[in-house]
Amino acid sequence: MDLELKYLKLKEHFKNARVIESCAELIGWDERTNMPPGGADLRALQNSALSKLHHELVTDSWLCDALMELASESAVFPSDSDMSVNAREWIRVFNRANKIPVSLVQELSKTFVYSQQAWQEARSQNNFSLFEPWLEKIINLKRQEAKCLANGQANYDALLDDYEPGATSIELDSIFYPLKDSIIKVLNNCAKENKRSLILGNYPEQKQKIFSEIVAGYCGFDFNAGRLDTTAHPFCCGIGPGDCRITTRFNPSDFSSGLFGVLHEAGHGLYEQGLDPDHFGLPTGTAVSLGIHESQSRLLENQIGRSLEFWRFIYPLAIKFFPAQLAHVSLNDFHKAINQVQPGFIRVDADEVTYNLHIIFRYELEKDLISQSLSIKDLPEAWNAKMETYLGLKPKNDAMGCLQDIHWSAGLFGYFPTYLLGNLYAAQFVAKAKKEIAWNENALNADILFELRQWLKKNIHVHGKRYLPGKLCEKVTGLKLDKVFFEQYLLQKFNS
Repeated sequence: MDLELKYLKLKEHFKNARVIESCAELIGWDERTNMPPGGADLRALQNSALSKLHHELVTDSWLCDALMELASESAVFPSDSDMSVNAREWIRVFNRANKIPVSLVQELSKTFVYSQQAWQEARSQNNFSLFEPWLEKIINLKRQEAKCLANGQANYDALLDDYEPGATSIELDSIFYPLKDSIIKVLNNCAKENKRSLILGNYPEQKQKIFSEIVAGYCGFDFNAGRLDTTAHPFCCGIGPGDCRITTRFNPSDFSSGLFGVLHEAGHGLYEQGLDPDHFGLPTGTAVSLGIHESQSRLLENQIGRSLEFWRFIYPLAIKFFPAQLAHVSLNDFHKAINQVQPGFIRVDADEVTYNLHIIFRYELEKDLISQSLSIKDLPEAWNAKMETYLGLKPKNDAMGCLQDIHWSAGLFGYFPTYLLGNLYAAQFVAKAKKEIAWNENALNADILFELRQWLKKNIHVHGKRYLPGKLCEKVTGLKLDKVFFEQYLLQKFNS
């Protein structure tokens, strides 16, 4: 069989695997938005069946020789060619999947359904004990998975590699801890004037939803190929071309909470909608990493969404929607209110400065959970101690503490640090974009936002996994990832 035919056969095979994966993502979205509680048993069976089918497809015995032959014969092509990139990533998927028994894959997928249901119940009742046995089961299963995957690496790094390929905890430590010191300096020098109360009021949920959809659409999210729903914890589900679903939760007293949740998830959505649809199911049509993915969400939520130039354009619309709540609030005061720097309990509502401290202590805790240096029963106390150390706050209950995030109930160990990496990438990308498009410091109108979206699509989205995260950053900005861009952004914005 000639090279082209081998390649076409592999493309079709892995595309089929991706279709199965997209089915799992669809029922996962349904589970977190619409599924009645009584559907958990069936959903667990569905998840298990789909995960087994996907695992069998990506570990099929004929793939080993076929992939080795493709890699050898395609070596004559440039390393960033479609064939070379897809071969590289298919081999990575095949090798990782073959290290994990299908029984463990099935057990994980079933457990996640029950554990997320238990997490929701525990959170609503503010009772960690309802979630504790499920968290213990998940962590034991993830430790097993890590042992299967680890090749001389720490178990945590084996899990981290699934979200940020090539990253290690030693590397993250070397970035995060010097950055932490810079963040604390910014925090200590922030203005103490509190304008937050000015924008609190009664905001009907349906009006919030309509306003959020308009703003997300204005930023480029295509609602002909997507939708917005509510859930317990916001997320984005990129099912495939023409179907990207974002979610948020609305706060009836503060419309900015739901709106920034929408902008965050819409940033993820822009990435998913910006991937090349002709490459669906292939690495060249798949997001490269969660760090780069989070750069797009944090960029839209903060670098754009919390900027004064953005609100110069949007604020009249906000007043039109909520005149009783906002008509008495000046644009400058509104801008100060949505950028108020003040340590708070909830990560997703945190300001741009303290958010990073939220991430660092979660990163520390999940490393300790995986390494077994922290027992599950001690998590609430350890969480509270970390929050007090980093933010000067002690949660009054577990819902404000260790039960606030969905990630661990879904087995997402290694995900949290990608949020901070996303902040770093976002600052570096925006600094470069401002030099290359017609940026207007006075107002981010529709034309500029369109230019920015096209710039992101051209430079980041359409590449898929063509370049690894660090290489992509160098290609886009001309520099390796450097925390100085984010540090400068925070200093200029909050210490001016």
